[in-house]
Amino acid sequence: MAKIFPELKDFTNIPYAEKLVYEFLKNLGDEFTVFYSVQWCNSYRKWNTTWKENDFLILHKKRGILVLEIKGGDIQIENGEFCQINTFTKEKRILRFDKDPLSQAIYGTYHYRGLLDRIQKNLSKRFPVEAAAGFPSCEVKSQKKNFPDKYQNVFEAVLDYEDFNKKEKEETIYDVFEFYERRHEEKVDITDREYRKIVNCIGGDLNLTAVPSARKEELDYVFLQLTQEQMGLLDYISEQKYATIQGIAGTGKTLIAQEAAKRFAAEGRKVLFLCYTLFLNFHLREFSSCENVDYLNLHQLIGQYRPRRQDDLLNNEKRMEVLWNIEWDELDYDDIIIDEGQDFQNEEIEYFKEYAKNKKGSLFIFYDKNQLLMPQEMPEWIEKSECRLVLNKNCRNTKEIANSSYNVIGISLDKKENMVQGPEPTISFVEKDKDPFLEMEKLIRFLMKEYTYKYSDIVILSLHSEEKSFVPKDLEKIGEIPISRKKRSDSAVWFTTAFKFKGLESRAVIIIDIGEEHFADESMKRRFYVGCSRATQYLHLFFYGDKQKKQAIADAINKESNCGVMGRILMRTRTKPLDLDNL
Repeated sequence: MAKIFPELKDFTNIPYAEKLVYEFLKNLGDEFTVFYSVQWCNSYRKWNTTWKENDFLILHKKRGILVLEIKGGDIQIENGEFCQINTFTKEKRILRFDKDPLSQAIYGTYHYRGLLDRIQKNLSKRFPVEAAAGFPSCEVKSQKKNFPDKYQNVFEAVLDYEDFNKKEKEETIYDVFEFYERRHEEKVDITDREYRKIVNCIGGDLNLTAVPSARKEELDYVFLQLTQEQMGLLDYISEQKYATIQGIAGTGKTLIAQEAAKRFAAEGRKVLFLCYTLFLNFHLREFSSCENVDYLNLHQLIGQYRPRRQDDLLNNEKRMEVLWNIEWDELDYDDIIIDEGQDFQNEEIEYFKEYAKNKKGSLFIFYDKNQLLMPQEMPEWIEKSECRLVLNKNCRNTKEIANSSYNVIGISLDKKENMVQGPEPTISFVEKDKDPFLEMEKLIRFLMKEYTYKYSDIVILSLHSEEKSFVPKDLEKIGEIPISRKKRSDSAVWFTTAFKFKGLESRAVIIIDIGEEHFADESMKRRFYVGCSRATQYLHLFFYGDKQKKQAIADAINKESNCGVMGRILMRTRTKPLDLDNL
């Protein structure tokens, strides 16, 4: 197979004749390099720059270059003028004197000879560039005498239906090369290096990578588009009365739940949107406020109808007792949506299921079984669900972040899934003899400078409680960077725990307080997974401790491995080291 650029799979907007020739040339031998639809510009002194295009360039290291122009449909020549006739509509189009295929190919030869000589002086004499014309739908050999003089002079380079249907495809192209070789005084003589230069110069062999700061808004836009595609699920579940929707972190469960609530509310229905964590609850109230939708967690709901001491509500049995004492007529909701359903007790879910049935309303529950913080059997309310749906498309995390998050709990990313790509997650190890806050300040300033993130784009998540974190409860600054403990802020970086941040997301996430338990204990692994999956664009793992701690983490990952300490950690976390000293 020839090396052909670009590799096309969709021929929807390509003329049929060019499609036939593309597939013909693609099946040449691997000694050929082919370029399709190559554009170049020609500047004149009296006129503006004009753009030209050649249908195909065919390169062979030992033969040279053929500039091949194609014309499909029926062809007529009247008084020396070319007319192209559409095969189906019979519409006739007269081609300008310089728009017939051979003329266009000849213009291309002048351009590419000049290009070769700019690469290296007189290179075009050692690597010839010649013109060819193709009529893949017509039989032209018998009509040589009717062609203009310039065609008759190079008629061996004029290809037709028969040529493009030969079984030995190389024979067709070799015949054209050999015709021109008989006219050359010098033989083709270039090195492999020169040939690569020619190919790269024509094709443009470069790798332009978007600067990190430019990628920020682009990734936001792409994730929004993916989430909107995911919304199509609502067209189906809106017909259901009771549905459970399962999705791993990043599949847009909360956004789809919000949209479902808004759709019910738009119909004039009263909606109860239940979530588990306070931070998610505050976020929904602030950014998704909607008439007819109440965003509450369970404690807030009970407090509105049966004010109790918070101590009572921490006990499952007491909480259920209070809940069942609330008359359903008091609640006055038509539909209920529960987000982060895995965090609710089975009895609580059953309560709202019975309530929805009594009210003849809908109950949608969104959950992630991998976020169950305590290993347990599948909850009964999931097993008994009449309508169970699964979200598979990740519309929050880049492919690299998803890889890191899933690998922590042993989930393999579907290699076939076409995900948005971003920077590889990073990891740093800060020894006990260094000030961790100065090192973290370096990291934050790096993110702000390199990626132009603002304070509000960055969140620091502890995998422990705030009481057990190495960040003191009274700490107000990390170096000179202010921190906030309650909400996102333009004037401070938010510091909280992975558990409290469930259901939320941030462009950049720094994970701290990582220990061996987060690779050994199932519930701790899930907490690690929750924290990592909050990042949409950039994830950093910040390890702080001595060499013994690093060794303990590596052993928790795989004690029997022959890999070194760093190798085991990097492989499990799917990260690359970031040297904070050189930032």
